[in-house]
Amino acid sequence: MSKKKEKKKGRRRKKKRKFSFPLFFLFLFLIAGLGYYILTLPIWGIKDVVVNGTKMLSDDEIRAMAAIPLSENLFFANFSRASKNLSNITPIKNFRLYRIPPGTVLISIEERQPIATIVFAKKSIIIDEQGFVLNRNPKISLTVANMADLPVVSGINEKDVLKDDHVDAEIAGLISDIISKLSRYLESSRIQLELGGLKNVSFLLDDILQVKVGSSEQVKRKMEVFGALLPVISGKWPQVAYVDVRYPDNPVIRYK
Repeated sequence: MSKKKEKKKGRRRKKKRKFSFPLFFLFLFLIAGLGYYILTLPIWGIKDVVVNGTKMLSDDEIRAMAAIPLSENLFFANFSRASKNLSNITPIKNFRLYRIPPGTVLISIEERQPIATIVFAKKSIIIDEQGFVLNRNPKISLTVANMADLPVVSGINEKDVLKDDHVDAEIAGLISDIISKLSRYLESSRIQLELGGLKNVSFLLDDILQVKVGSSEQVKRKMEVFGALLPVISGKWPQVAYVDVRYPDNPVIRYK
């Protein structure tokens, strides 16, 4: 092949490339324009808000608090306000917002799990294992199915432990440690936990068995010792005056 023919072919290739790029970008522009037009059609207006995952909370109240902008475009609506509102609802541990065409918003919720009721002089609060107060907002109704079965905690001052939407971390940890250990050892028991200012902790099981824990120090160790003593007093709770694990190396079972 001569050099002249090769040059002519090279020019033809350049001309083809030169004309193909504008057509390609024009095609992309038309596709993008068509896509935008389709996404802005009235069919995508938000018409329904569905709440999933609630047991304690009211779906209607969640919808009202979230304030999802109805009738706005599903794809372009800003949910930052809704996310902020939902974040301020303490009983909600986690949540996600899903856009479901043509016009539905799904609010998927994971609720905090109540672990105990703390009784103060003038009010009571429900907390989860991290110490978050679940019933602090009077505008939000809370339906706890096993409310009567929750452990009841007393013996602490409201001003000393209550911090806005949660209780003091040390108090929350102590309550969680004792209750979680008891739930492993006992299938079901009514628990009344007296914190005694963290210096004289004790609890009462089924209004029968009293257990002295003493100071809040080494509480996990003390609960392990109590768990080891349970087989010894199995079926004998009415005959036991108290179990003393204040000194875990020298526990005491006092019979009546």
